[in-house]
Amino acid sequence: MSTDVLLRDAPTPDVSDKREFVTLERYFEVSAESHTRVEYLDGELFIMDGVRYEHGAIQMAIGGFLFAQLTHPEYVLLSSNVRIRASQTAYFFPDLTVVRGKPRFAPGRNDLLNPVLVVEVLSPSTRSRDLVDKLPVYRAMPSLEHILIVEQNRPSVEQHSRAGDDWSQSQYAALADIVTLDSLGASLSLAQIYRGIDFPQS
Repeated sequence: MSTDVLLRDAPTPDVSDKREFVTLERYFEVSAESHTRVEYLDGELFIMDGVRYEHGAIQMAIGGFLFAQLTHPEYVLLSSNVRIRASQTAYFFPDLTVVRGKPRFAPGRNDLLNPVLVVEVLSPSTRSRDLVDKLPVYRAMPSLEHILIVEQNRPSVEQHSRAGDDWSQSQYAALADIVTLDSLGASLSLAQIYRGIDFPQS
């Protein structure tokens, strides 16, 4: 089967009867041949489409404010073009990734193994998969200390932070709220995250 067919027919989580499962080896072939990013989770392919203006603006705002706070070379901030191996059967492209210290990669590949922070900006087409499927996989990664789930249509940030073997969850919805990333020595206000975004009046 051609790469074009695989990508065109790649299933979404909401259409279970059209799912087509592929091997990890085939995923690597498809991903290498594709002109867009393709994620993989437990045998399924997921195409990463282009994003809306709000998504891109939020992504860059978070990256800019983190870049100003996280000292190089102790920390490196990575774009959504960098793939991480979240598990043996899960390969994702977070909207933003932060690495502390020396990066580690999957053997023979360029897939990152040791992020300390990932950020996912929710889109209508991906929110279910981000929240239901990807979040538990992220939380199982030994290196991760913080996960930020960011809405693009309203001010709302869900923060997951690890303390030892336990995870805590915090929700922020006011522009004056501060998201504190204690282990990174960084923080973000929702006003910074949503800078330049106009929300519909309720």
